[in-house]
Amino acid sequence: LSIPAINSFGFCRFVGAPATVVFKTPFLRYMTLLGCVDVSGKSMAKAAAAGKCVGIVPDGIAGIFKCKEKDEVVYLKSRKGLSKLALRTGTPIMPAYSVGNTQVFGAWFDPFGIMETLSRYAQTSIFLYWGRFGLPIPRRVNITMLFAAPILVERVEEPTQEQVDELHDKYLCALQQLFDKHRAALGWEDKTLRFV
Repeated sequence: LSIPAINSFGFCRFVGAPATVVFKTPFLRYMTLLGCVDVSGKSMAKAAAAGKCVGIVPDGIAGIFKCKEKDEVVYLKSRKGLSKLALRTGTPIMPAYSVGNTQVFGAWFDPFGIMETLSRYAQTSIFLYWGRFGLPIPRRVNITMLFAAPILVERVEEPTQEQVDELHDKYLCALQQLFDKHRAALGWEDKTLRFV
């Protein structure tokens, strides 16, 4: 719901890139009217070529199933599609991290991975969650969006695995530095950011 606000004050039109299933789900699909493109590489490349900023959650559905109480765990170590797309299009990457999202709801999922497997097939998250009073009402917590300096990327028609790995490592390093720099000021000095 923050997309209209960002577009009101931003210098560049911003669009979100949710999972494909959002466009097919009743009620959720109406949120796409606020400005969204499909999360596929083709759709994001087209939006970037049109001069739009595209926002994604790069660890996606799989990231929910890696959440831990003590640490901020991001399922991104082996997910290099963003880096590959950025190299192919020459689009800069703006590392950003939203601190506080993992405190809004508690989550339970089975330790056997059944819910995660079903979620991947359904292309939507299947798990139990709760907030205030044990209900699906969000807890009142501060959520702060952190932004690092953009990582400039030169266009490479067919990037090598080495080039993709190098850009991906820069991205992860920027996220880590961003979190470490601000975590104490946000009251998160006891938490660490881990990539799996």
